[in-house]
Amino acid sequence: MALQEYECPACGGAMEFNPKTQKLKCPFCDSEFDVKDYVANHNSSSTGQATESSTPGSEEMYIYSCGSCGGEILATESLGSLKCPFCSNNVVVKEKFTGEFKPDYIIPFKTTRDDAMATYEKYVKSKKLVPKVFFEKNHIDELKGIYVPFWLYDGVQDFNGTYECTKTRSWSDSRYNYRETKYYEVIRSGTEKFEFVPVDGSKEMPDDLMESLEPFDHSAIVPFNMGYLAGFLANKYNVSSDDCKKRAFDRMADSTASDFRNTISGYSSVRPVNEQCGTRDSSCKYALYPVYILNTTWNGKNYLFAMNGQSGKFIGNLPWSPARAAKYYLTFAAVFSIIAFIVQFLFL
Repeated sequence: MALQEYECPACGGAMEFNPKTQKLKCPFCDSEFDVKDYVANHNSSSTGQATESSTPGSEEMYIYSCGSCGGEILATESLGSLKCPFCSNNVVVKEKFTGEFKPDYIIPFKTTRDDAMATYEKYVKSKKLVPKVFFEKNHIDELKGIYVPFWLYDGVQDFNGTYECTKTRSWSDSRYNYRETKYYEVIRSGTEKFEFVPVDGSKEMPDDLMESLEPFDHSAIVPFNMGYLAGFLANKYNVSSDDCKKRAFDRMADSTASDFRNTISGYSSVRPVNEQCGTRDSSCKYALYPVYILNTTWNGKNYLFAMNGQSGKFIGNLPWSPARAAKYYLTFAAVFSIIAFIVQFLFL
């Protein structure tokens, strides 16, 4: 398999894509090049030999040979953009992003690794009951910027819905309390058009985690160019568009039903009797989206965090510390007791 490398034309250093300038930059001589203008001048070929797995059922690994130093690069079958562990050369396995695997679009990174680390620290500090060890930078096991494969679906949803709605009013006289309920049948029908509904095409990425990072700004989407991958990891899809289609159509249907339901107002209650959605004129494109992944472990359990590499939106789950919870509870209890004592002393 051919490896595309990103050597600086001026000094031969390994170039990286700079999210701030949106250009390829050499960290050694500070040369910069527009992604669309840069032409890789040093390529190598590698057979990409598969390694034998010692663990039954584990993912098959591949070994590539770095064209700069000859070192061996170990990667999963789906990983197509990587870094040589010996000379830090950035390489792309061209076959992973050509032919049927070539993405139509890419959203380039807009934030840096430093941004991701700073956001993580701010996120942790906002959680008062987190174990103290999570405030330490060195507690992060891994931080990586990765382009995640997404299928983007377009389609039109035809909708028909029937609802039972009520209006109630209450009044009373000297003898009785009255309550009147009127029932109405409300019908809604129409269409709603969707563009770029994303579903991640990677087995390694949890669907709910990726959906939590939305939205991505599609005004910044550009035609795919391998130059944007330099310095970042990137996976090719290993879940087909057909396998992701149902999830995309279900998301469209849920949004359509919710939007039409929200047009009903002025009633005391609204109960769906029947809602039907059908998808037509659907199409699909393939794109790569920027995501930072942070991993950390505590008490033998792994915690995964993710940041939208475009907007900086950050999500993740954190454990809570019983000791810190007790500290805050005792402090609150002590303050409350003092206030109660003062109030009792002054007014009783």
